[in-house]
Amino acid sequence: MRALGVDPGLSATGYGVVEGAGSGFRFVAKGTIRTRAGDPLPRRLRAIFAALERVVEEHDPRVVAVEEVFMAKNVSAGMFTAQVAGVVALLAEGREFVSFSPRQVKKFICGYGGAPKEQVLGMVEHLLGIEGLVSDHAADALALAVCALLSRR
Repeated sequence: MRALGVDPGLSATGYGVVEGAGSGFRFVAKGTIRTRAGDPLPRRLRAIFAALERVVEEHDPRVVAVEEVFMAKNVSAGMFTAQVAGVVALLAEGREFVSFSPRQVKKFICGYGGAPKEQVLGMVEHLLGIEGLVSDHAADALALAVCALLSRR
């Protein structure tokens, strides 16, 4: 089974595709969709939708996972992020759709909800058998995809 994880953001949206392989996982794809700050909001959301639509068409995930929006410090930025999460929900139509908080991701991946980002990154590399991930939106999206698969076991 394939899962698409999406780390939503208006300036940068990360995506990662992971396949469950027996009792393990296999890396399929990752990337970051960037939009220009000066463009109108509808154009930016359309660009994110179109790019993710191509990812869905190419990789045909059965489950789509998105990071839950957390608005503790910057409510305005959180509202834009929530709109991107809504775009992801639209793309998930006809597929299983799940969301995880950052704390849930850390708990699924590392066994501890307060794990540092570096530990999560290292575990994602270990689980997927890849090296050289940098802490970015695409790496966060891969962690979300792994969580989606783990939550089904």
